[in-house]
Amino acid sequence: MNEDTATDTTRRRNPRGQGDRLRAEILAAVARLLDRKLTENPLPVSLREVAREVGIAAQSMYLHFADKDQLARAVAEDGYQRVVAAMREADAQAADHGADAGERLRAQANAFCTFARTERGVIRLMFGHNASTFGEPGQTHPARLLWQQWLDAIHACEEEGLRWPDGAEQTAILLWSALFGRFALWTSTFGRHNAQELTTFVDRTVDTLLRDAHR
Repeated sequence: MNEDTATDTTRRRNPRGQGDRLRAEILAAVARLLDRKLTENPLPVSLREVAREVGIAAQSMYLHFADKDQLARAVAEDGYQRVVAAMREADAQAADHGADAGERLRAQANAFCTFARTERGVIRLMFGHNASTFGEPGQTHPARLLWQQWLDAIHACEEEGLRWPDGAEQTAILLWSALFGRFALWTSTFGRHNAQELTTFVDRTVDTLLRDAHR
């Protein structure tokens, strides 16, 4: 291979005294690699580790999952189903106590954050990678189930006469983004993991959302 066809992974040594430049190049390279990793298998455990945790032979795993990608999809799909089930249960319980749609929305928002707080590893798998890695081309991503639940909760408020200037979809995105963003900060900010902080944020966020609505 001559110099003209050499891969772009080769580089010349930085001149003496340009260590800061090399450090910057290293950090930039890590950033590029991390971006590429988003499209790869996000499951941080092996099939053998899972089998050992369950107490079965490693070979038995392959009766249910062909590889780690398939297992990762199944875990995430199950996560979306369980968080939606928790939100629906919270909604039903609030309705049984005579809550209006706004209070039912609050109950569902709290259920979402409770699930995220108690299932951190699953939530990380559900949201921490490129969505295109799930399923076959053309398949509906399992996050669609959760999105529809948020949208239904906002539509229930609209059925009781509430309206938002930006419409139901943008309102649902705003709420979901705010809650998930606050949860992400809560898991990483200064080691403060007080569950009440999330509850307080949920209540204030829903209160603000409802105040922005008009009849």
